[in-house]
Amino acid sequence: MAPLKNNIYIKILCAIVAGGLLPFAFAPYGFYVLVFISCAILFYLWTICTLRESFLIGYLSGFAFFGIGVNWLHISINLFGGINFIGALFFTYMLVAFLALYPALCGYIAVRFFKNYLLISLPFLWVITEWCRGWLLTGFPWLNLGTSQTDSPLAVYIPIIGDYGVSFLVSLLASAIVFLIVGKLKQKIISAILILLISGTAFFIRDINWTSAKGSYLDVALIQGAIPQELKWKPEQRENTYQLYSKLSEPYWSSDLIIWPETAIPSLYHLAGDFIDRISERKRNTDTLFMSGLAYKDQSTNQYYNSVLLIDHDHLFYHKHHLVPFGEYLPFKSILGEILRFLQIPMSDFSSGDPDKKLLITDKAVFGMSICYEDAYGSEIRRAMPDADILINVSNDAWFGDSMAPHQHLQIARMRAMENGRYLLRSTNTGISAIIDEKGRIVSQSPQFIPHALAATVKLFQGITPYSRYGNTLIISFCFLSLIFIYFLIHKKQ
Repeated sequence: MAPLKNNIYIKILCAIVAGGLLPFAFAPYGFYVLVFISCAILFYLWTICTLRESFLIGYLSGFAFFGIGVNWLHISINLFGGINFIGALFFTYMLVAFLALYPALCGYIAVRFFKNYLLISLPFLWVITEWCRGWLLTGFPWLNLGTSQTDSPLAVYIPIIGDYGVSFLVSLLASAIVFLIVGKLKQKIISAILILLISGTAFFIRDINWTSAKGSYLDVALIQGAIPQELKWKPEQRENTYQLYSKLSEPYWSSDLIIWPETAIPSLYHLAGDFIDRISERKRNTDTLFMSGLAYKDQSTNQYYNSVLLIDHDHLFYHKHHLVPFGEYLPFKSILGEILRFLQIPMSDFSSGDPDKKLLITDKAVFGMSICYEDAYGSEIRRAMPDADILINVSNDAWFGDSMAPHQHLQIARMRAMENGRYLLRSTNTGISAIIDEKGRIVSQSPQFIPHALAATVKLFQGITPYSRYGNTLIISFCFLSLIFIYFLIHKKQ
């Protein structure tokens, strides 16, 4: 190992390779074992780094990770954001450069403050930095390590400790792997026991059902119009949109629920009478609930919302709470507004809905609602628990074309179903629409970019998982307290 320890260029190459491997642990590839290999390489590199090298190694690894994993961002910025290709690459680069700071800081803090206990401290530090990435500046909780494990043996832990908890287990196992390879005999023995303990516990808890079926069912139909994003909002497309969605929906007016995706009705609610009146007329002699995404303007406050309309006996609404910065609203508007106007970059200006109003309540079921990017936040979805019988996410991944993004987003939706022990219905404009059961298994899914109706009979569930009850509080508190304990232990010995 001496050549590696003394050669910064080999360290850099290994760091880039480690980061570049990580995205392939996630959907659509699903080589979840790579996450342990990648993290073990990175963690070992930090054990042989100087303080200055630790930041560089973490940064380059993070840049490779996010540079490959979220490179699809430039598609929406370029094709639909009104920015040329070079500008889109620049903005994508800026985000990737920012995201790379999190693993860089993780390594730097580990080497700076926990050098003698580095491999022990890294799992706690990784989770804390990953959690910070999920909320700082509204957050970007995409490609959390735990999300890669939806199909691995560690998936049984998801209803108990959630996404960040599984990230901790992944990091802990990566540290154990490093100890097994380069540690002393005692460290090797403890690491082997730890790996066996985590694996054995997973085996014994795999058949536990944290929630139970209510004995009630819904016949549902998810309608995917596959209308290209560049055509969707054109006035001349409105009638074609209605005809397409109506034709796909027609066979399912005897079902319990029909769902159209995010902004499938390309209009503000108060201007969408031509859609809504015809839908209401078609529904009149049925017992079918109808749900669709659309934009909503509060006439009293002049605030705009990205919303879901539910037509039952009355019209009910869910307003999206967690908005996408620079896509649905402009952060630091007083500072950035003039800059974006000068650059002639268009910007939506939605308002945020009430974070505590996550439910749409009907006689048939109680629906836990989310729109698009909201399902990336486990803390958002669990707010609907335990009242929600079923989870619904309407989304629009047309922004990201034929890239990794829709597959990654589907994997995130599976994580939310597993965390909360509920079916999740995912209705999207161009795919991938899916019906996901309470174990995160895909019951059925649509093809991408093809008009499609996805129908199934789904179960309603009751009860609450440990994650739904406690959220991220326990795992994040555990990580902070453990780091404080390790820090004082180090200083006590000095």
